[in-house]
Amino acid sequence: HWDIFNQHNFSGYGEKNYFAGPPQSPIQQGFAVRVTTEGKTWLRTLDRQGFPSVRFCGEYPIGYVEYADKDFPVTVALEAFSPFIPLCAEDSALPVTVMQFTVKNVSGQAAEVTLAGWLENAVARHSEVFFSGVRENRLAVVPGGAMVVGSARSLPAPEPQRPPRLLADFEQNDYAGWSVEGKAFGAGPAKGTLPGQQKVSGFMGKGLVNTFLGGDPPHGKLISPPITLDRRFLCFRIGGGNHPGKTCINLVVDGRVVRTATGKNREALEPQTWDVRDLAGKEARIEIIDAESGPWGHINVDQIELRDTPAAPPPGKLEVQPDFGSMALALVRAAKGYALASVPEGPLPQAIFAQAKPADSRGEKPFGQPLVGAAAGVARLQPGEEARMTFLVAWHFPHRPEHGNYYARRFKDAGDVVRYVVENFDRLAGLTRLWHDTWYDSTLPRWLLDRLFSTVSTLATGTCQWWSNGRFWAWEGVGCCHGTCAHVWNYEHAMARLFPELERSVRIMQDYNPKAGFVEESGAILFRGEGWKLWAGDSQPGTVLKAYREHQMSADDKFLKSLWPRIRKSMEFMIREDGDGDGLVEGRQHNTYDIDFYGPNTMVGSLYLAALRAAEEMAREVGDAEFARRCRQIFEKGRQRTVELLWNGEYFIQKVDLKKHPRHQYADGCLSDQLFGQGWAHQVGLGYIYPEDKVRTALKAIWKYNWAPDVGPQNKAHPPQRWFAHPGEAGLFTCTWPKSKHLGPESVLYRDEVWTGIEYQVAGHMVWEGMLTEALAICRGVHERYHPSKHNPWNEIECGDHYARAMASYGVFLALCGWEYHGPKGHVGLAPRMTPEDFRAAFTSAQGWGTLSQKRQGNTQTNRLEVKWGSLTLRSLALELPAAVDPRQISVRAADREIPAKSVRQQKRIALNLGHPITLQQGQTLEVRITT
Repeated sequence: HWDIFNQHNFSGYGEKNYFAGPPQSPIQQGFAVRVTTEGKTWLRTLDRQGFPSVRFCGEYPIGYVEYADKDFPVTVALEAFSPFIPLCAEDSALPVTVMQFTVKNVSGQAAEVTLAGWLENAVARHSEVFFSGVRENRLAVVPGGAMVVGSARSLPAPEPQRPPRLLADFEQNDYAGWSVEGKAFGAGPAKGTLPGQQKVSGFMGKGLVNTFLGGDPPHGKLISPPITLDRRFLCFRIGGGNHPGKTCINLVVDGRVVRTATGKNREALEPQTWDVRDLAGKEARIEIIDAESGPWGHINVDQIELRDTPAAPPPGKLEVQPDFGSMALALVRAAKGYALASVPEGPLPQAIFAQAKPADSRGEKPFGQPLVGAAAGVARLQPGEEARMTFLVAWHFPHRPEHGNYYARRFKDAGDVVRYVVENFDRLAGLTRLWHDTWYDSTLPRWLLDRLFSTVSTLATGTCQWWSNGRFWAWEGVGCCHGTCAHVWNYEHAMARLFPELERSVRIMQDYNPKAGFVEESGAILFRGEGWKLWAGDSQPGTVLKAYREHQMSADDKFLKSLWPRIRKSMEFMIREDGDGDGLVEGRQHNTYDIDFYGPNTMVGSLYLAALRAAEEMAREVGDAEFARRCRQIFEKGRQRTVELLWNGEYFIQKVDLKKHPRHQYADGCLSDQLFGQGWAHQVGLGYIYPEDKVRTALKAIWKYNWAPDVGPQNKAHPPQRWFAHPGEAGLFTCTWPKSKHLGPESVLYRDEVWTGIEYQVAGHMVWEGMLTEALAICRGVHERYHPSKHNPWNEIECGDHYARAMASYGVFLALCGWEYHGPKGHVGLAPRMTPEDFRAAFTSAQGWGTLSQKRQGNTQTNRLEVKWGSLTLRSLALELPAAVDPRQISVRAADREIPAKSVRQQKRIALNLGHPITLQQGQTLEVRITT
């Protein structure tokens, strides 16, 4: 929510933000419409206060809102989006939101309509407490409209007038006048780290409040004596758990919490400052609360004092702070309108309409006082007539700590962003709508299209960053677990297909970069890049698979050739971990469950075998025949040994000595991720890595044992660490033990939880195997859990908001299409899994995107590829027929001309080699007609 200021916002480890409601806006911003007909005037805000029956339809990347009331003379429809154009990363990462309103006069009289938007200047919103300065708005010229641009400037710092007033330093043996409730605080302050606790640092002196006394379970409250707020700032140091309302420090005035803060799930105490100028002279109390018993269920506090200047200001001047930059609100493409640099004092939106024209081209206010600008469009509408009014909200904050933002390379400020969008509006808006229409022009169910593409919105959240040097970098979820974590991003398939240049940047600038995640001496890939000296058993082979995918999503072989020596070395590292070359990894295998597996298993093993196959294919393409043969030999041994050692007749197990490794294993459990690598292999065209019959039998076991139409009974018997599905809701468990006793809390971590990323991974694989009903049930279960009456449908949660693993949903879509693509080879394959007799959906390739379709009528099958944007180069195709019969006639046409082709039948599959490469341009279609 307004996560544009380069702040580190960690939303929590999952459970609490899964239950959290929508936050209040920290910024004054909104829209309102004023209508005058025959001397009568109405004024309403465009929200649920102004229109209680407001309707919203979200079809990412576009949101549609309707505002209507039978007693109001106009209706208002809003189309809101940020430009989103697959294969155009730069124009899909613009710091702007388009708000396009259509106002229609539904009354019987002519109407004078003014639609206004307002935006608070929030530059330096977080850093203002440390600096003296003013915010300033200025009106600026924009073609066909009016714009207000907000910025800030610093002022000389005032000299401190009084020394700090210490409220508590917790250096005594007791709490000296503070009242204590519960057991968490003990009889007096702690003297540093407590037994069983990670090292605590960042406190002053020898004492601090530390509620880890007895671990996380104890609760309590520490309450200060009354204090008078006689300084500008209240400062303290804080660490511990991030549980708002449960592990926190509160400032209470007149019985109401007016300020609150939590730790960041770190033991280190960090300085924090509250600006309390608006509370000057009031009597207050401070509460320190521990009401949480789960992980990080404690709080650390020290050095509470009142000051005239903030404690521990950030380094550097105001002008280099992360939240220093500019914001803009613009009315564009308008016949008539105006902007206000500073809205007059008074309630909003009435104050905007009190001043119908700009009084001044500039406005400013000191830090601590809100400065609000506005823009408005005006139209006179006859009955039945409508007008369109387009607004842009833009921002420009270039100083992301250490790395900057890519968009700052293109634009000097928010006004510059607005001007670019205005100059290119028809293209940006037109292609965004074209992609939206292409995605939804499909035979797939509407709800499924919503669900599978909703997670792509993660790319536009605080989870993801595009640094100024061109590198894409991401958290696992917003603010949590750094480093584009390779084993979490193993599951994600959307970015590689929609914005392949960003995915390639991760391979080039992180995974295979010796200055980041690649260990040149050994070939190990550090799964979090810099600052985390650890490889992982699932991420190492997963990165090889991703490298093969990125090669396939390239137009030529430059990417592969440039990285092949390091890709090979990374595969050789994994082969050394195999040890005896039998295709089984048996040693320590760190993995995505934040634990280490020991002994052969197919969660890591299937990824290893799939990576061997991917390395084999890449080796053949670069002419490294010897290594290709080596990879194939190990693969064949591993395929055979896995079945011999790990197949229990129904699913694949882990072979582990539980006496030697008693913690965090799954042994004979049924792990939902046991065939992870097989799903990957299907997506990149590598075929079966295990026998087909056993793969399908294992998937059926996962469905039988791990899928629950109601998670309640299982979770009652085995409570999860975090709840991502409520009793009465459906979900797929991480692991169960149908053949033995549940291994309990010391077994594989997160075993009793429900993760959408795993659900999509399994569902996508099920689609490849023809288990369509089961796959759709799993996807529908997610869809119902994230119904808007319960949660934000565009925020699938795990460890933090907008969790990256959930983008595995795009893999389900690829499976439904039966899509194969290899850009350098010019190869496309289609085998639709749902309604193959009449199927239509979107596709993306290295250089273009469009619509694919298949129709079967009588004994004729027709496949079409229509390019909507860019181009598509083809040398070969593979299509699936309803039966294994030889075709009597095959016709291939492209751009209205016949294309010669040679065909080879492989059971139900027809492979077509074109006589010469063809390139379809935008608006052109390839059609293949097969008669059997």
